Amino acid sequence: MTDSNLAEAARQFAVKMNLGAYQEAAKIKSDFGLPNDMLIEAVRKAYDANMKKGDYSMAADLAKKYDLPANLRLEAAERSFNRKIDSEFYRAAADYAKEYGLSQDMVRQAAVQAFNKSMSFGLVKNAAEIAEEFELPQEMMMQAAMKSYELHMQSGLYRKALKIAQKYKLPPEMVQAAEKKIS
Repeated sequence: MTDSNLAEAARQFAVKMNLGAYQEAAKIKSDFGLPNDMLIEAVRKAYDANMKKGDYSMAADLAKKYDLPANLRLEAAERSFNRKIDSEFYRAAADYAKEYGLSQDMVRQAAVQAFNKSMSFGLVKNAAEIAEEFELPQEMMMQAAMKSYELHMQSGLYRKALKIAQKYKLPPEMVQAAEKKIS
């Protein structure tokens, strides 16, 4: 491809970025095999525009997708993360922090809050999954497992209670209680 064709494709890319048509811009990049370094100015303008209007997730996505400097990606991702926390979307915040390479402290903070929110709403299975996925302290996983076990026993779902007791290695008397109810 000639330099003039590449330059024209980069110009079209910049126009689409300027309009906020990011999918179309990405298609132009892909179709013409444009290198990121040719697009950096247009991407940076789009990044700045998204930061200015408070669309931090989009800014972080652009920074990640087009290899903007890590500090820009992290700044946008942290702002998006904080907004998710403020909106009490803890699970989404934890997943987001993990995906965008935010600090382990931020991931853990959001995961713990997601766990606590799930427990307070009685969503113990969800809480146990969060504890497992984000490697929260063993006590938290055990707390969710025991609560889940109790709820299943109270509901007459003894086989499920038994599976939980075995999976999370709950005390032998809990395993035996579930087994006794099944037989």
